[in-house]
Amino acid sequence: MNKHSSTKVFVIISATVALGIGVGVVSIGLKKGGFLTTSDVGGLPELARVQEQLRPLEACSLTYQLRDKRGHRKHPDSVFIQPCTRGEYISVLIDVPTTWAHKGVGFEMTRGSMTEPWEILVEKKEVPFPDLKEALEHFAPLIAASYPEKLRERRAGASEMDRQLNERQRMEQERMERAKDSYPQ
Repeated sequence: MNKHSSTKVFVIISATVALGIGVGVVSIGLKKGGFLTTSDVGGLPELARVQEQLRPLEACSLTYQLRDKRGHRKHPDSVFIQPCTRGEYISVLIDVPTTWAHKGVGFEMTRGSMTEPWEILVEKKEVPFPDLKEALEHFAPLIAASYPEKLRERRAGASEMDRQLNERQRMEQERMERAKDSYPQ
């Protein structure tokens, strides 16, 4: 095999791999709830009050009825919220009425920090704006009222769990140290 033909084979294989990756990305993006089917409506003036109510929260991700891998909406009675703290893997669930679940309302709100406005990602072709606005206006005060306390509770629970884990590891280490030289030679 000469140098020219091996280069040609390499180029063909590389092009095929790149095409496959491209098709995969597009197909994932075009699924219901995929990044190519959602739009950011967070900057709309009609949602300014919602932005204002949720801005002070120590949260960077808020989702309601996010689609699963099969495209179905799950958890019609809960909003999932994650804090902005890096390295903190806590989710807070806020119970909400299921009024908007049957209307197909679902959204994801994200931001990079507490100082940024929320991006409100929604499938415009499937979620009527009046229903989205009504749901957000109903959820925002519920979330603003209960999230700070629930976040404190979750953090306290995580701290307690870390303390118990550290204590268990310490006891295991002590037991192993005692066992090391405990048998007669």
